[in-house]
Amino acid sequence: LACRSLERGENALAAAQGKGSAELRRLDLSSFASVQAFAADLGILGRPVELLVCNAGLNSASANQEPDGQLSEDKVDVLYQTNYLSHFLLTLLLLPLLRRARGRVINISSVVHRSASLDDFEITTRIREPYVSLYGLSKLAQIVSSYALHARYGEEVAFHCVNPGGVGSDIWRGYAGWQQKLFSSILISPKTAASTVVAACTAKEAAAPCRPRYWNGYLGADRSALLEFWSPFPAREALVESQPAQDHQDPKLAEELWEQSLSEIRAAGVE
Repeated sequence: LACRSLERGENALAAAQGKGSAELRRLDLSSFASVQAFAADLGILGRPVELLVCNAGLNSASANQEPDGQLSEDKVDVLYQTNYLSHFLLTLLLLPLLRRARGRVINISSVVHRSASLDDFEITTRIREPYVSLYGLSKLAQIVSSYALHARYGEEVAFHCVNPGGVGSDIWRGYAGWQQKLFSSILISPKTAASTVVAACTAKEAAAPCRPRYWNGYLGADRSALLEFWSPFPAREALVESQPAQDHQDPKLAEELWEQSLSEIRAAGVE
């Protein structure tokens, strides 16, 4: 269990007591140094990694929008780095352990990727005034990078995405109290959303060399993108597949994102 806040991680471990075994490690995804330290820790243990679930998330309300708080210590937009770029780096660092296990990587993406502008890839390391959120771009990047990773390592490791849809989770903590109550009342719970993620983690048909899949947390999402955010019926353990936005499956875009991601990581001094 990788957490930025060890206190909150310990609370999660306590809540799960008796339901299995777990270990807690600190991981701050707004810092490449923290990602490297976490990966090195796992490397020392030497155990194969069968599954990596990339589930950290900031949204526009929880990200610092002030000019002096938009970029991380690595000079990358904090939201973009937390939601995507550090996950990408972590995946690369853990590839030897993932390949040894013929493992899989599950990225928790979002239907909001459909509204992202490809032009925003040009501002991932810039301060924006007025502020422009890169949330949709970060979720787009998760999907596109899955295709780039599959092209290189897909024979041994599977790379998939799950869009839980609207979830009444802590991601709304930056919103007004009445909005948080509204979302909690109409959206699926984190536990219900997690059941779809668990299904993606364990489905036999999702093992390598399976092509990247994009699964959803609500029934009907395979019929309409409008139902990718909400429908009256949660998918739970059902794997409801839909296709991400077509231009985001472009091999040329996947290669461009691959090169840009490596460039931004190397610019921070990571080799």
